[in-house]
Amino acid sequence: MAEENLRFAVIGAGNIGHVHAQAIAAIPGARLTVVGSTNPARGQALATANDALWIPDYLEAAVHPDADVVCICTPTGAHAEQAVAAAEAGKHLVIEKPLDVTLERVDQILAAARAAGVKTTCIFPYRCMAGSQEAKKAVEAGRLGRLTMADARVKWYRTQEYYDMGGWRGTWELDGGGALMNQSIHAIDLMQWLAGPVNSVFGRVNTLAHRMETEDTGAAVLMLDSGGMATIQGATSCWPGLPAMVALHGDRGTIVLHEGRIVTWKLSDAAPGEEEAMLNLEGSQGSGAGDPTGIGFELHRRQLADMVQAIQEDHLPMIDGAEGRASIEIILAVYESARTGLEIQLVDR
Repeated sequence: MAEENLRFAVIGAGNIGHVHAQAIAAIPGARLTVVGSTNPARGQALATANDALWIPDYLEAAVHPDADVVCICTPTGAHAEQAVAAAEAGKHLVIEKPLDVTLERVDQILAAARAAGVKTTCIFPYRCMAGSQEAKKAVEAGRLGRLTMADARVKWYRTQEYYDMGGWRGTWELDGGGALMNQSIHAIDLMQWLAGPVNSVFGRVNTLAHRMETEDTGAAVLMLDSGGMATIQGATSCWPGLPAMVALHGDRGTIVLHEGRIVTWKLSDAAPGEEEAMLNLEGSQGSGAGDPTGIGFELHRRQLADMVQAIQEDHLPMIDGAEGRASIEIILAVYESARTGLEIQLVDR
């Protein structure tokens, strides 16, 4: 496929749909051609701004012949129907986290993509940060020694108006959960990518600061396959909101990341000047700690540009769709543990 002919559809014209549109516009050889939105004002505005076609029906937009790649930016519980339809129409898939609200629906998406021979990526921008990539190299090289502890900490804040808007946020059917499934999943994914796999989960959740179906506060203890331990703290009840943190500790080193940016790099074998270089790798790319519109589009641009390259060169994208399953399994295990009071063993890995 010629680079200039790679056409994108964005399904959903809310905040994250606009982020995808900005990212696509910044990628040579990518072009937004279709916008699917049931909201006429938002859909028409986004389409007009990008010289694209607005279609008021999500499924019609997902299978439109003028798109090669479909970015699914709708409420999570609607992803499977749209993704399966797009895959069966031969479209490559870019799916916002989480892939969907249950493992069964996630597996439907992945199976449809495999059967159609299309590529799938799940959006996890933290992995695209230079700091996250350097942390991964250090872990794989054994520079932290034996991993003993890891943490994913997301102490964010959302207003009641945030949950009241749209009627789907914080619901089981369309959001799949609350602070853990929607907001904390980025840090949970990064932690499990760096320190996992995860063997078992014991968790608790509560709703402390909002009127909503699901949780705004959760915590869990995880056992890692390596024998180490990990913790999760995820909330939208912590005003004013702090940067999401992932920490890795071993018997030879510690690395701490704030939303993918290195803030601590202490390795016993570090060369002179290495710590300073790592601390200055990259600045902040925006944060959703207190405002969901606070993120920029640069990390989405990196991941979508990687997807463009994967399609053109016919190889897997940096974050294959199947990788989006692991964090969902962990979060669903936290919910099951909270419901039953039991430690949950993870078997579908």
